[in-house]
Amino acid sequence: MSELLEDFEQKRELIRKIVEEHIEKRDEAAGESHRFAEERDILNNKVREMREEVKKKIAEKNDLIEQVQKLRAEKEEHYKELSELRKEYRKVREETNVEGVDRRNLRVKEKELQRLETRQQTTQLDKKEEAKVVSEIRKLSNEIKQMKNFREKELESNDSIRDLSQKINGERKSGETLKKDIDEISKKITSISEDINKSLQELDETRKKADDFHEQFVKFSQESTKEHEAFIQAKNDLRDLEKVISSLRTKARASKKKEKEGELQKKATTLFDKFKNGEQLTTEDLLILQKAGFL
Repeated sequence: MSELLEDFEQKRELIRKIVEEHIEKRDEAAGESHRFAEERDILNNKVREMREEVKKKIAEKNDLIEQVQKLRAEKEEHYKELSELRKEYRKVREETNVEGVDRRNLRVKEKELQRLETRQQTTQLDKKEEAKVVSEIRKLSNEIKQMKNFREKELESNDSIRDLSQKINGERKSGETLKKDIDEISKKITSISEDINKSLQELDETRKKADDFHEQFVKFSQESTKEHEAFIQAKNDLRDLEKVISSLRTKARASKKKEKEGELQKKATTLFDKFKNGEQLTTEDLLILQKAGFL
């Protein structure tokens, strides 16, 4: 029995070490799981913040797009009005007669100038003829220029034309201002779009990293659970072995006690035989007889 007890005690020490190893591994895995959970939560919070920022940028972009659409519609109205004013301006100019300038005569001179220029370019002329044509071209050009300049000055002083010209300039400036505003807002929209794309890419990368941390969290959580279950099993095995060892020790003590009692009975029987034979017994002998129940 002593050999069996010794084997069980050695096995108990081995299981104790196994229990400690499972505790250490469980706590280590739990620590890693906690660390990855914290990192994951930090990144998830960052993802939520980034998502809110992207939403704000998208809302800002949509507002700017709406502004551009309104400005474009307004600009189109200005350009439409500008087109109508220019038509009216050309019509008024055409229909307005200027004293001292016969438009029919002006057109005749322009056609004659065109004919002379064509002749100069397409007809082989001698020096005398060419000099004459050049002189006539120069003369007609000057006359036409003078007539047009005179007509232009007179038209500029015309109230209707001047009023139309001012309206045209006003509509053109308004359209140009709107176009400038549209261009500036469009640049902002482009810049915000680039920021949104960049933010979405960073958000996606952060989310993927958070997912990786979550996978590690799950991995170490499962490992911690597995080690804890192994710890519980080893602890139960240790407890059962402790019971066996305790039982063996109890039996060993009982066996040893029984063995001692047998030796006491045997010795007491011998002493009692001496006592019956009249031999002198010592006090110690008498105590043995008393303990064995002979006295």
